[in-house]
Amino acid sequence: MSDDEHDGPAPRDQNSPSALNSADPIRNFSLGVDERIRALTIGVPAWAARKRKIEDDEARYVAELLELHDELMAKKRRSEEIEDALLAAASALDLSKLNELVRTHNRYYPIEANLPMDRATGGYLVYGRVWTPEATYTAARLVATVRTTIERRRDEG
Repeated sequence: MSDDEHDGPAPRDQNSPSALNSADPIRNFSLGVDERIRALTIGVPAWAARKRKIEDDEARYVAELLELHDELMAKKRRSEEIEDALLAAASALDLSKLNELVRTHNRYYPIEANLPMDRATGGYLVYGRVWTPEATYTAARLVATVRTTIERRRDEG
């Protein structure tokens, strides 16, 4: 057998473009030139950046409360004591900036995201369902999120 002949498929040229090494990877959608220019010049939509900030702030507060929960569990505190401590710590948090972000998001998100209207209800639609504004954050809401996270940790571990 000569060097030009071989068994099986030809070896892949390391320099040929692929989804992993191409500047223009394979994808299941395409962006027009106008959409690319808009994305490059304007950047992340305001509603997306604001929503990310809301989620990051919530995650930070929940992490603080989870840390308190774990400390109290390590000290073998009763569940009622832990619940009271979590509620007290959550009540001491300043949620005013977070809730202001939520109010701003609720006010401008439907317009900024160009949500369609439901003709029957007059409400905005997100993925075919009526959009409901985000609820403001309270100590009780944060503690409930902590409880859900703790239950999820128990189920996974």
